[in-house]
Amino acid sequence: MTEQVVVLESQDVDDEEVWIWKNGLVVRTKNQIEVLIKKVEIFNSNIEKINSRSGYLKDMLDLNTELTGYFSAITDNVNVQDLFDFLTICFCEYDHFFKENQEQIFLNEEEKNVLLPIAYDIVFNDIKSILDFIDNNTGNYS
Repeated sequence: MTEQVVVLESQDVDDEEVWIWKNGLVVRTKNQIEVLIKKVEIFNSNIEKINSRSGYLKDMLDLNTELTGYFSAITDNVNVQDLFDFLTICFCEYDHFFKENQEQIFLNEEEKNVLLPIAYDIVFNDIKSILDFIDNNTGNYS
């Protein structure tokens, strides 16, 4: 029984080691996050300029606020696993949001031509690239 506990504890330590990064990786991720925050702020101001009463745009603003709030709470000690998990959830929420509201978005020219390209860039370029960067740079430590 004792041997089994030791093996399980050892596996937990190994899992944690995968998420320990060198300073350069954290700095690069923080730079990517800064770019993402700026794009989200631009996106939010465009949503407000359109001044639509669409419920789904309010939901989008709420999700964006959650995203920027999480990032503003990040300190020098980035928990990469938490960041990865959070961004994965955000990616899925944005993706679900687009699919669920696609018809409404395409009915409004401003939303289709102004908001959708910005949102697409945020989700499928910025968030995805951060997730890919984390994934590519943590797999090498196992």
